[in-house]
Amino acid sequence: MLMRSLAATFFVLAGAAPAAATCDAFKGVVEAFNAGDAQKAHSIAETAGTANCSANERTLVGRIAGLTAFNRISTAVAGGDRLDAHRTELEDLQKAYGGPWQVFDALGDLARERKDYEAASRFYQMALEDGSNETLTPEWMAPDEQYILRLDKLASEMRLAAPRPVQLAMRGGCKVSFRGVKIKKKSTPVRYVFGTADFTPDGVAAAKDLSECLKAVKPASITLIGHTDPVGSAAANYKLSLARAETLKAYLHDAGYAGTIATVGKGEDEPFKPDDASAYDTETLNQLHRRVEVDVE
Repeated sequence: MLMRSLAATFFVLAGAAPAAATCDAFKGVVEAFNAGDAQKAHSIAETAGTANCSANERTLVGRIAGLTAFNRISTAVAGGDRLDAHRTELEDLQKAYGGPWQVFDALGDLARERKDYEAASRFYQMALEDGSNETLTPEWMAPDEQYILRLDKLASEMRLAAPRPVQLAMRGGCKVSFRGVKIKKKSTPVRYVFGTADFTPDGVAAAKDLSECLKAVKPASITLIGHTDPVGSAAANYKLSLARAETLKAYLHDAGYAGTIATVGKGEDEPFKPDDASAYDTETLNQLHRRVEVDVE
């Protein structure tokens, strides 16, 4: 559960906030943050619009106020509160301040717990994108490399588990680098008719979304790696995984991708490793296993 990490967030960030700035509201909210005074931080953020602060400073004041409230929530959860008891407050922080990334991350956890995988994917992706915005998320507020990789993996896992396609093109889903952290592989929920290499209607939508991403990122070459669930023989699954990767390759070329595409079939040999396998039934686990990974060179 994420909240094990959230308690650490409070202690790591509390001593790292910058001590000075030209904007008085910024100075005040940093002092409130370091004192753990969420009410004072909120009051300062409410009046920052009338202060002598730039637009970015006003936004950052709100982010720090949001983080101050978030730290209070994380401390309460570490002390035994349920995260879902704070859902309304987290949603209010999102609406009021548009972040910070820790709020999106927690909302992703809540959506995942109620099995709303589509919403969870969007929240984790928003956390990843927000945490990578170096203007609104300065280094002292940013996720570290391991957490960036975690957020990307969770966003991908939720896309695979969602009953409907979740667009990669939403916000930063197509990106392969966040704060200098390179993410080579993206798992795509391209779905096929059972036992065949033919797209379902949802599969066509996911393939189209991947095509749009490739047009945006423009990699010189990619490798498509097909995977199946363990249903059926290993030999048949190997052939099926390769055939499905080949179908996607043909689609991407026809859609205008001009780079080089290699295909690999892994069959059932490399099942997806979810963050918490116990959260899924067998059918959903098999849905996670059935995927095509895109390795961006």
